[in-house]
Amino acid sequence: MKKRKLQAIVCGLLAAACVAAACLFAYPALNAQTQPDPARQAGILRLWHIDGFEGGKGSRASFLSRAADAFEKESGMIVLVTVHTAESARSALQAGDAPDLLSFGGDAAYIADFALPLRGLHFAAAETGGETVAYPWCRGAYFLFSADGDFSGIDAENTLLSAGRGSCIQAAAWSAGLRGAFTAETPAQAYVHWLGGKYRYLLGTQRDVQRLLTRGAQFEALPVGGYNDLLQYICICSGGQYAASLAFIEYLLSDKVQGELSQIGMLSVRSVVYTSGPLASAQPFAAKSPHAFLSADGWRQFGLAAEAALQGDENGAKNLQNFLI
Repeated sequence: MKKRKLQAIVCGLLAAACVAAACLFAYPALNAQTQPDPARQAGILRLWHIDGFEGGKGSRASFLSRAADAFEKESGMIVLVTVHTAESARSALQAGDAPDLLSFGGDAAYIADFALPLRGLHFAAAETGGETVAYPWCRGAYFLFSADGDFSGIDAENTLLSAGRGSCIQAAAWSAGLRGAFTAETPAQAYVHWLGGKYRYLLGTQRDVQRLLTRGAQFEALPVGGYNDLLQYICICSGGQYAASLAFIEYLLSDKVQGELSQIGMLSVRSVVYTSGPLASAQPFAAKSPHAFLSADGWRQFGLAAEAALQGDENGAKNLQNFLI
């Protein structure tokens, strides 16, 4: 009798062990919860990226992802990079979904209400209420291109403007000292027409430098340094993890990371990236810009002022200068 009871107890214990093991293998997530990922324990930052204007080469979002991976190894903080359009970011923000960090350029007035002050950083064109709320983590540059290196005799008949999205090429032309009724075309059209010899000179950007280098074309590039709206900003949109977000921005702006901007054919507002080549001549940064959060109507008025100034209108030039910081 006792032997049967002992056998029953042993069988019961074995059955319970089998059930527990089955649960363990059937639901591994339950076991995983007892072994938390240290990196996830430290926190996760969400970073949205918007391409507001033409870049150089490669992907700015991929560059951010590589910087995020390196930052995670140093800090244990995960940074998840998500690509957005201006429209999708605007809709999400208006619906109450704000990321920790946001990388943007071009028309970005809708971001202003979400951007928090960046302690220890200063950039006049991104100040709101006397505090800097965004900072450029990379930038482009404007250039005058000549096939033979002769920049004499530039006029509206022999010079073509490459008008990319999210930028005002007329303001860059005015800053370069050009005056007249210049023709502006999309970057792809302008590049083809200039290479084809339809125009002697081209006013374009760092993207055109990469196009010409890739093609193996012979050219000289003269930087236009007085004006720049080719700025890729980063801001903090949520205060929940402010210290960690600011730490990532500081890492992104470090000389180590800024020095790697050559990977995407972009420049820095604070570090020397190139020691040779066409882009080296566009350093250091010394240009005025429209406000980072200029409204859509403000951009429209700015564009009209730039067109008028380019054609020699003095009032247009004064209005244009009033926008520049």
